[in-house]
This record gives sequence, C-alpha cells and structure tokens, in this order.
Amino acid sequence: MNQVYLGAVAFGFTLLLASLLLGGKDTDSGDGGHDGHDGDDGHDSGGGGFGWAPVTSLRFWVFLLAFGGGTGFALTELGQGTAVTAVAAGVVGWLSGAIAIAAIAALRRGSVSSEVGATELVGETGRLLLPVAPGRPGKVRVDVKGRQEDFIAHAAEDGGALAEGTVVLIVAEGEQGSLLVAKGEM
Repeated sequence: MNQVYLGAVAFGFTLLLASLLLGGKDTDSGDGGHDGHDGDDGHDSGGGGFGWAPVTSLRFWVFLLAFGGGTGFALTELGQGTAVTAVAAGVVGWLSGAIAIAAIAALRRGSVSSEVGATELVGETGRLLLPVAPGRPGKVRVDVKGRQEDFIAHAAEDGGALAEGTVVLIVAEGEQGSLLVAKGEM
C-alpha cells in the first residue's frame, strides 16, 4: 500500500512543479473560456450544489494527492491499519485541497489592484502630451498611485483648443475610458 501513497505524493508534487514551471492557472470545466476562475472560489461554481466537491480544480488535486498521499505513507509507516490509513489519507487530502481553494479565493477577494480607472481621476490634474480641441482628441499624462499614466483626452464641451504642455483638470470620464479635460490652474 505504501507504493500507492508514494505514487500519490509523487504525482501531486509533479502537478505542482508543472504548474509552477509552466505558469499554469487553476483550470475548471465549464468556465466559458475564462482564466480558470469561474467564481471567486477557484472551482466551477455552476455545479449545482457541489461546492463541497471541487473536483474540477487542478489546485484541489495537487493538494489532495500530495497531502493525502503523505498522510497515508506516514500512517502506514507508523503501523496503522489499512482502513484507518485510507480514511485518514482521504480526509486529510480532501480537507487540504478544499482549504487551499478557500485560501486562494480569500486572497483573490482581498487583493488590491494598482490598476487605475478613468472615474478615479476626476478632479485630478494632468499635463497634455498632445494638443486637444473640440472634435480632435489628444493625450494627457496624469500622476496617479505613484506613477505616470497616459490617457486619451477630449476637450470638455465648453472648452476650446488646448496646446501641448497645458495643465488640465480632468472633469469627467469620456467614452471607452478616455478623459474629458478643461484648462486647469497650476
């Protein structure tokens, strides 16, 4: 029986190593082409009440095989009975897989993004890199979150043409993430 448990450990660590080296993402069935994260829990959330059975998650199988196999091997070496060892290995493997998925989901929900949305910039000032006029978009550079970001800029309806290098005030979000700008004061 030790060979089965050692095989599970070897296969679990092989999956882990492959996912690390190949940059793998957790894969789920039925995700419609997403990045492998159907819901926020790391497994297919459309399974009709099978949240306790995350068997479509690669991450789940890595942990189940590695920790379940390790537990089975250790208990066999300690002289435990076959039934006790098999049940304990299954429970430890299942729990470690489910906990890993829950932990990753919690981290994903609590992660902070450094991505900047155009709506966050309303009221900020920037400097035009390309001139802007009504009907003629330009480009504005804005200092935000410790770095400089460039955005497509459109002149506000009541504003006229603005030359390159002009300090502008971002007054609203335009279409498709562009910014509406007006002459600003420095």
